Amino acid sequence: MKFVLFDQVSSQVSAQVSTQDSEESTVNMVQQMEKNINTTQKWLQDAYNWFIQALPNIISALLILIIGWWITKIICKIIRKAMQKGKADPTVSSFLLSVISVTLKIMVVICAIATVGFDVTTLITTVGAAAVTVGLALKDSLANVASGTLIILNKRFKIGDYLETEGLKGKVVKIDMMYTTLCTYDNKEILIPNSRLTSNNVTNYFVKTERRIDLIVPIAYTEDIAKARQVIMGLIHASDLVLQDKYNRVAVDTLNESSVDLSVWIWCRSDDYWKLSEEMKESIKNSLDANNIQIPYNQLDIHIIENKNQKNLPEGSTKKERAV
Repeated sequence: MKFVLFDQVSSQVSAQVSTQDSEESTVNMVQQMEKNINTTQKWLQDAYNWFIQALPNIISALLILIIGWWITKIICKIIRKAMQKGKADPTVSSFLLSVISVTLKIMVVICAIATVGFDVTTLITTVGAAAVTVGLALKDSLANVASGTLIILNKRFKIGDYLETEGLKGKVVKIDMMYTTLCTYDNKEILIPNSRLTSNNVTNYFVKTERRIDLIVPIAYTEDIAKARQVIMGLIHASDLVLQDKYNRVAVDTLNESSVDLSVWIWCRSDDYWKLSEEMKESIKNSLDANNIQIPYNQLDIHIIENKNQKNLPEGSTKKERAV
């Protein structure tokens, strides 16, 4: 009986202890919640006070943004009209307008941030450090952008020109900030990074309105050079695509092993270059054939020489032959 009473008393004591522990944990939780609520209320109160104090500055910043954006559009519109009146290159106009617009908008944003009360110096320093980091990571792309800017501003070439660089040829169809697009005569598209166009040699075939066609016409050593010159010059004078006031001529260029090479100069408009070049090549070939002027080509003549002293050779022996 005593043991039963002891167990009951122990159970009651344990229950009281656990009840006290739960009450203490509950009290601690409530205190922590009250502390968090007080902290949040204080933060909201501080934010509200700051907003009330900064409200005039915020309104001023919004007005600066709205008015600044509007003024930026007006300035860009005025510049665009001025460039159109001055007949500026469309690519240059578009690029300059983009740069001016972005620059003015950045200035407006910085003014608005400074009006609210933020430290603009710290912001500019942070943006500058980030720009340096990004610049190091994207140095190749930035080099292409810088080269594209130089191409557009310096007008090294324009849309419609026919370029050759690093063995690539094509007509310029697009000049972007990072790449220049060429289109070949067989309708292939070539993308060339702008940095390669500014650092390598570039041949612009159609930057001038007039071009000279250079042809090499070989004739045999037995032919009359004066007659061949007369035939070719007759074709040049008869063509309507040839610029007759320019120095067109036929002269001996090289004395080769098997031919006399005549150098032919024919001046024409750049737009007529390919057409006239093809026509003259065909006409010169047909005219030389019609006038019995031989155009030599590589050939091999073999002469078999029989040794008469070896006619009566013993049976089983062979005649010696020599190829010349």
